[in-house]
Amino acid sequence: MTNQTNGQEQNHRRMQGLTKAATVFSKLFEVAYWVGAAGFLVGLALFILSPYVPGDWVFVMTAQEELTVQGFSLLVTGPDAQLIRPAVVIFLVTGAVVLGLMAFIFRNVNLILRTTQGLTRFSQGKTPFQKDNVRMVREMGFAFLAVAAVQLTASALAFLLLGPEIAEVGVNMSSAVTGVLMLCLSQVFALGMEMQKDVDGLV
Repeated sequence: MTNQTNGQEQNHRRMQGLTKAATVFSKLFEVAYWVGAAGFLVGLALFILSPYVPGDWVFVMTAQEELTVQGFSLLVTGPDAQLIRPAVVIFLVTGAVVLGLMAFIFRNVNLILRTTQGLTRFSQGKTPFQKDNVRMVREMGFAFLAVAAVQLTASALAFLLLGPEIAEVGVNMSSAVTGVLMLCLSQVFALGMEMQKDVDGLV
């Protein structure tokens, strides 16, 4: 019995350690994505102002240069290595929005982990099956779907503005799949919350 109790305590401490580590890493990812989104916005502002800024500071690129961010890629130079300015603007705007959405997703991950540990002001105990956790998982699903929608919209815009003979776009649709999975997971959390309410009512 003593050995079993010690083993349970060790497993509990291990799980607590893993949860705390995940909480820290989710916050680090959130901050990194916010910084990345801000960097894209600053880059966009500087690029738009570049004709009025002295010096050739913006890009040093080769012919047919392709830029990529979070599964979205776009050709931003032509065969002569000249920048395609509309393509650069589309890429920077898309990057800023997508990275902002990813920062929001990791914000929710961090809040869910902290709420589950009872560390937020709206936490209802140390359990994952809480109303706010269900809401935040659902928000993450919609945010992943929004990432896919933004990338598809940017792709369509690039084809319309640049033409199919110039525009070369790549879109990773894994965000859409992840979004659907997160929405399904939110329903699992909702069912778990209802079951826990029933158990608490019986007690």
